[in-house]
Amino acid sequence: MKNVNKCMLIAIFGLAVNVFANNAIYSKAQSFLESDAPEIAVIYDSSLVTKICPKGSAGCFSSANGGSIYLSTDIPAHHHDVVLFGLFTDYIQYEDYRVIDSNYTCDLKVKFLQDEGQKHLANLYQGHCDTLYKGQILVSL
Repeated sequence: MKNVNKCMLIAIFGLAVNVFANNAIYSKAQSFLESDAPEIAVIYDSSLVTKICPKGSAGCFSSANGGSIYLSTDIPAHHHDVVLFGLFTDYIQYEDYRVIDSNYTCDLKVKFLQDEGQKHLANLYQGHCDTLYKGQILVSL
């Protein structure tokens, strides 16, 4: 019985730490986007990600039924925060403007990583963002 109680305590502690970390990431997304959009549920379920999200993605934002973010349980730990941050920014953009600019989300992910002191990962994401811009005509007035 002690082992069951110990496992339950560890699970509850892990969930509380995860919720706290997610709230901090959400607050940073709100700050970057200067938004007061209400928080959204984050559902960790790889099978739902496979059913709902684009093929091969680690997660997605869905506006159905009031909105939720679905995130794979298999996402590498060093990518978790930036992927979740990107999904939060997608949600906030949708909530505030009913449109999502994936290039803007990409740039915000780079900024997030730089703010977190993860220069190497920020450079990798910047390279990914740069490939998104290739082939697009950028117009400046």
